[in-house]
Amino acid sequence: MIVADATAVVGLPEVSVGVIPGGGGTQLLPRRVGAARAAELVFTARRVEAAEARELGLVDLLTEDARTGALELAGRIAANSPVGLRAAKKAMRLGQGLDLRAGLEVEDAAWRSVAFSGDRAEGVAAFNEKRKPEWPGSDPADSLDGSLSVTPRRENGSNLLSWRNG
Repeated sequence: MIVADATAVVGLPEVSVGVIPGGGGTQLLPRRVGAARAAELVFTARRVEAAEARELGLVDLLTEDARTGALELAGRIAANSPVGLRAAKKAMRLGQGLDLRAGLEVEDAAWRSVAFSGDRAEGVAAFNEKRKPEWPGSDPADSLDGSLSVTPRRENGSNLLSWRNG
C-alpha cells in the first residue's frame, strides 16, 4: 500500500535521462494501473501530482501527512488478528496471477488453515462480548508457518492446485 500526502509527486522519469525504470518499475506499474496507462507514464516520463496519482491507482491513501497516515494505517492493520493477516496476505500473494478457480482454492486452503485457530476463537468471543480481542497470535493448528505449499499443475486443460501441509 502506498501512502502519500497532497504535496506528493510521483513518476518514473528514467527514460528522460536515457535509462529505464529499475527496482521493478516496468513490472509493477502495469500490474497496478494496466499496461496502456503504465506505458504512457513510463514512455513520457510524466510526473503525476497526488490527486491524479490517487485517481490512477498509483497511490492508495492520501493523507495530510504521509508519515502520520502510514502509521495510522499500520495501527489499523496491527489491531487485527496476526494469524488472519498472515493467512490473508499469503492467499492474496499465492492467488495473484491464477485463474479464479485456482485463486478460490488458494483462499479456501488459507481459510481452512485458520478456521480453528486461537485467533478465530478469540475474535468470535470478543465480537459476541462486544470487546476488543486479545489475539493469541499463534496456534499449534496454524499451518501458515511456511509449511503450507501450493503446487500449480494442469490436468485435462484445467489449472489445479496440490496442497501439502508440513
